[in-house]
Amino acid sequence: MASADTLPHSKEADEDADMFDDATDGPASSIDGGNNNATATETHEKSVQQQLASNPPPPALPTGWFLKPSHINAPGNYYYFNQDTGECCWDLPATASSTSAAALAAEAVSQESLNATAAAAAAAVKSILKRAEPTAAENNTSTTQPTADTTMTKVVKSSSTSSTSRKKQKTDDREKHREKHHHSSSSSPKEVRVLHILKKHKDSRRPASWRNPKITDTKQKAISDLHELLSILSESSSNPKELRATFEELAKTESDCSSAKRGGDLGFFGRKKMQPAFEKASFGLRVGELTREVVDTSSGVHIILRLA
Repeated sequence: MASADTLPHSKEADEDADMFDDATDGPASSIDGGNNNATATETHEKSVQQQLASNPPPPALPTGWFLKPSHINAPGNYYYFNQDTGECCWDLPATASSTSAAALAAEAVSQESLNATAAAAAAAVKSILKRAEPTAAENNTSTTQPTADTTMTKVVKSSSTSSTSRKKQKTDDREKHREKHHHSSSSSPKEVRVLHILKKHKDSRRPASWRNPKITDTKQKAISDLHELLSILSESSSNPKELRATFEELAKTESDCSSAKRGGDLGFFGRKKMQPAFEKASFGLRVGELTREVVDTSSGVHIILRLA
């Protein structure tokens, strides 16, 4: 029986053996490499620490200071530059701690100065207020105790107001008496007061108005326009106040008479003051009554509302 050593080796068996050896050797060599790297790192750190201990770095520069190379002197020279103040120097500037202490001292001095200024201002205000108190008291006294001139002015104004009020009251009383007289004798009044709306046409005595400098409408057109206004006014015939207000508004925009600006009000007038047809229609109405038909005169055509 042949021994294992005498058995023939195939190529595949050799490759498997090589692969097995590599797998076995690989981890061991990796562990050795890791240990060597850790040792080298520790050695480097110790070297750096020793260099820093023998040659420590310069202290930190105060805020705003920078080390800059000099281009004027020989290369390798440096100077210190403060970017906030523009100051330059060859010597190391004060340390941050001393700079901070100086800043704190300056701040304390500034605060003391502010406190002193505030105290002085408060004292000045108190002094001004004390001086102003007597003046205010005098003003109050003069206000509460009116002078003779002020009293006289008030009396004159009061008298003037009373006089104006009495005059207005007398005018109103006369107007009311006049209207009452016309109401009581509406069958044959001496005067009447009416509102009217006038529509002119091309055949009118003067075919022009404030609304139209040259009127070209026919008489029939003017009559038709007034019938439309009568239709509008008839809707308010049951309410005298509403009827008057509506009539006045229409007169302000539709009437060719200058009385349009007063809502068509002609005021009081007696007999033989107006054209015959207009007079007859006005005196023939009752107070608050509106003409049912258009009134024709040489001035144009009218509708009339009697007020008194």
